[in-house]
Amino acid sequence: MGLPKIHKDSVPLRPIVSAIGSPTYELARHLADLLQDHIGKTSSYIKDSADFINKISSLKLNPQDILVSFDVVSLFTKVPVKDTIALINQIFPEDVTALFHHCLTTSYFQWDNEFYEQMDGVAMGSPLSPVIANFYMEHFEKTALESAPHKPSVWFRFVDDTFIIWSHGEEELMGFLNHLNNIHLNIQFTMEKEIEGKLPFLDTWVIRKANFQLGHKVYRKPTHTDRYLHKNSNHHPRQKRGIMKTLVDRARRI
Repeated sequence: MGLPKIHKDSVPLRPIVSAIGSPTYELARHLADLLQDHIGKTSSYIKDSADFINKISSLKLNPQDILVSFDVVSLFTKVPVKDTIALINQIFPEDVTALFHHCLTTSYFQWDNEFYEQMDGVAMGSPLSPVIANFYMEHFEKTALESAPHKPSVWFRFVDDTFIIWSHGEEELMGFLNHLNNIHLNIQFTMEKEIEGKLPFLDTWVIRKANFQLGHKVYRKPTHTDRYLHKNSNHHPRQKRGIMKTLVDRARRI
């Protein structure tokens, strides 16, 4: 059960269960709004691709710098719920924390006539889950960077995707990856380094320029086929307009 991630090795499934209409859906939306006010205020926070491009446009590289990206393996299903609730309890009253606890520990779904309960992580399909994941990762990155023996000169993060500029050499880079992967058993990172001066991040190609600045252009995954809904298809016009709006907006932003 899930959406196949065909651009990744072994084609893992992304489990998604829609929470629309569930007993906790409206409560989860409300709690997401409450928690959203407490995230996104760090210097590492990336709102979207346009924000990322704006932040890297003024950066100047050194010759020894390496462009690197990190990706958390299956973040939503690995968010440590108990640890996250403990962090929430530091900023909200106990009764509000109890509501978060209720939403995060009552994820049930039915599959093949059997009922299942999610024991850890957050449910993809709940409006609260992306905010919870972002909230926990802000705490994680603070812990990781404060305790790292060598730190990246730049660290930008969009939920589970992180872009860094590394100035301490290849060997220390592997040590930094091991450091990240030893902070919490649930949170494990994969790493990708620039190839021929290019590194994909979000939907952008980050490009090392001859003047040691960073350029960019649109990045499409190798599995992208340029196939879209036909104008004469029977899909709702709103869906067709949405595709055009997305493509035009991306062209303007990137």
